Amino acid sequence: MNVTAFFTSLITWYLIFPSTMLCFAAMKNQLRYDVKKTRILVISTLLAASLVVAVLKSLFIIPRNALIPIIIIPSYIVYSKSIKAPVYKSLSVAVLVFAFMSFFVNIANGFDAELHPHGVLNDFSLEAAIFQAVIATIFTALVYRPVSRSAPRIIDGLDVPRVYIASVPVWGIFLVFNLLISPRKYETLHVNLMQIAYWGTLILFLTLLCLLCVLFYYIVSDMMEKAAMEEKNRMLEIHESFYQAQMRYIDENARVRHDFKHTIATLDDMSVKGDLQAIRDYIIQYKSLQPERETMSFCKNVPVNAILNHYAHLAENTEIAIDLEIDIPKEPCIPDVELCSLLGNILENAILACDDVPEPDRFIDLAVRIKGGSNLIIVCTNSFDGSPRMKDGQYLSTRSGGSGLGLKSIASTAAKYGGIARFYHEGKEFCSDVMIPIGVQ
Repeated sequence: MNVTAFFTSLITWYLIFPSTMLCFAAMKNQLRYDVKKTRILVISTLLAASLVVAVLKSLFIIPRNALIPIIIIPSYIVYSKSIKAPVYKSLSVAVLVFAFMSFFVNIANGFDAELHPHGVLNDFSLEAAIFQAVIATIFTALVYRPVSRSAPRIIDGLDVPRVYIASVPVWGIFLVFNLLISPRKYETLHVNLMQIAYWGTLILFLTLLCLLCVLFYYIVSDMMEKAAMEEKNRMLEIHESFYQAQMRYIDENARVRHDFKHTIATLDDMSVKGDLQAIRDYIIQYKSLQPERETMSFCKNVPVNAILNHYAHLAENTEIAIDLEIDIPKEPCIPDVELCSLLGNILENAILACDDVPEPDRFIDLAVRIKGGSNLIIVCTNSFDGSPRMKDGQYLSTRSGGSGLGLKSIASTAAKYGGIARFYHEGKEFCSDVMIPIGVQ
């Protein structure tokens, strides 16, 4: 075994460690396991892969680039399995990080060419390997904090697969560029203006990659801000609807209580006079003047009762059979506004879906209850036409041009309180299930 070749290769592939650090910095909120377990799993894998390529390099004459798959593939597999983010996100981040690191490989190659003008790429020197490790470490130290602050916001907030998928070939161009530009024989860099061209091209492409990253960040941030604004407007619409429904509920109850006092007084006066026919006529007239829409009591919580009345009447007007089973305390586990938004979004989506179903087949079944004293459970099943509108694996609203923000709002509210939301369909039935732990604030 060539000991020098072994340690040179080992230090050369040290590059995988800062690369992995940056990959995980972007995914710090997506860890599947605790930090300690993740650290042990990743470091052990990287060390094993580094030792394997170092041993192979010391025993055989193998081109350095040929060893890349041996260390990159297992490292990426462990990385992707250690995070909850989908493959398109982890791949985009990994390719971008490796694209940046590939520039430091070529900078080290240029440094090695200065030290050994007649050397070749496959005889990468120990001095160049140490230089490469130092500049990669310095770069990682400089960008780690900005990456760990900014990247998770993009990763957590943007869930549009086509954006990440489209970014992979863009970052890949820079990675391939660095693989192709590496000088096989260092003496070529000392011919005419090749050295100037080499360094100039490296600096130009590195600057371009930095600019593209900044541009990507601002474009994606703008997309997220627009989505957040749409979500905010949607929430305002729900809150307005909830407020109006609550006010109608309160006004109707106040009017009924006020009018009923006069009714009792009138009936009492008639009963004293013993005029039974007058009493009967009055009752018939009173009943005929009552509104067809009766305010129903589903639970003791006034705001929830108001929003349920609003959508129950809306369902009735559109010939939808609606069954509401509500069993919650007067003061539920989450604020009234957000609980009403949850129920409003679920019921509005259900009513919109029923619009495309023949009247005899329209139905909505909603159950809201506290299960086991520890979880708020919301289960809704409604009819729909059996042809869900989906994009990138996400359900869209049946409304023309709808983007599915209602479902995203439900999931976001559930996640805010440590719960989960699940949406699925079976045949011509669409299901919305929400579970929120009680007391998690």
